[in-house]
Amino acid sequence: MSIQAEYVVIGAGPAGLAAAGFIAKAGARVAVFEGRPRPENVFGSYPVVLNARGLAALESLDPAVVAKAKEIGLSVKELHIVPGNRTVAKVPTYGTCIMRDQAAQVLLESAEAQEKISFFWDHKLTGIDFETHTCTFELPDGSKKTVVAQRLVAADGNRSRVRRLCQEHVADFSAEADDWGFQLRFMNSKGVDGQTEVSPDTHFVLGDKGYVCLQPNGEWSISLRVLPESDEEFITGEEATDANVQKLKEYVQTHAKFVADNLLDDEAYRKYYDCRAFGGVVVKCSCLNPAGWICLIGDAAHAVQPATGEGINSGLEDASVLGAALKEHAEDPFAAFDKQQRPNAYALQKLALEAKDRVTQPPPRQQAVNVMVTIGLAMAKKLHIIEGTKQDFMLGEKAQSMGVKSYDELVSMDERQTSKIRPIANALATIFRVPKEHPQAQKQS
Repeated sequence: MSIQAEYVVIGAGPAGLAAAGFIAKAGARVAVFEGRPRPENVFGSYPVVLNARGLAALESLDPAVVAKAKEIGLSVKELHIVPGNRTVAKVPTYGTCIMRDQAAQVLLESAEAQEKISFFWDHKLTGIDFETHTCTFELPDGSKKTVVAQRLVAADGNRSRVRRLCQEHVADFSAEADDWGFQLRFMNSKGVDGQTEVSPDTHFVLGDKGYVCLQPNGEWSISLRVLPESDEEFITGEEATDANVQKLKEYVQTHAKFVADNLLDDEAYRKYYDCRAFGGVVVKCSCLNPAGWICLIGDAAHAVQPATGEGINSGLEDASVLGAALKEHAEDPFAAFDKQQRPNAYALQKLALEAKDRVTQPPPRQQAVNVMVTIGLAMAKKLHIIEGTKQDFMLGEKAQSMGVKSYDELVSMDERQTSKIRPIANALATIFRVPKEHPQAQKQS
């Protein structure tokens, strides 16, 4: 199969579509291969927030894309942290809530209007010959097609086939893929008629229990964290028995009463059991340009987990950086991309693992230390000792008002800010004899 393209992109998600747009904008031809059919149901996906980082990347691609995303999405103005029915923080926020596949659809429509971009749907990558740069694809009828790629951009998700093939065949390339340690399940509901207590422009973090937001189609999305190995049947089960539904209602009342009272009805609780739990992995690669002619971007390069809020945004930023590398380092854009983005990919992994610890029930002492550090940073911010925390420059509005910081800068800033607070918090937790382990683990030992 002969294609007239200098670049092949594997994966037609937001990162891959944005990358195709930036490659075409740089003047090159690009062919996009996707294993699925062309998507139709954008509300079959999940809500994401385009923050200042993601919106800036889209703006640099095409202002019309940003305008369309904002038109169909919903403005997010505040993020409330609500563990155990207690609002402990209200964070000014800047972003646009949109379904993940809606964002992809906006990018797809823009890309399909470009003469330099061609699409090949229902082409599932099965293998790569690294010596000849030949990619083999399987079609729905079982037939195979091969394509020679001068340069290949892998945007095929957190379980990237390209990344796995590179691990098997590229010397000195390695990748870590650590399970999230939890899963997510969703409930959707139109909400109680006339309710005004839950604001549509506010998102809610239910401590380590879940997340609540309004989708652009007017339905509320309530995601609940699932720990398959330890949660009870009413959380992990698949049958909407009366007993399971009743326990689920009590669970939501305990951890998110405002959701139970204003957003959910009996049907929403029962449909929870129709929603398959899904998980993911946190990825770290030894480099982002394995074999020289391949470039890993988005989740293929540095998959995170939902609590960071950076999955789609980091992928869009990758595409923007790649586009700049094509213009400024035409002789080897992938090496330039790796040099700039590898430190940020490593920083993202660190942010993701920290977020994982907050979601997967860390030991009591670690929880206490984290709370004290958070309080200490909040006090330092109020006293103008620090300009803001890493969260303020991610989903917070400071990223829009003061400028987007790289992930590497955010991690370094956080390490400086907590270098004195964390040891004090650890000392206080020790003095007050906060347990190092969960009570159940202590009994077993």
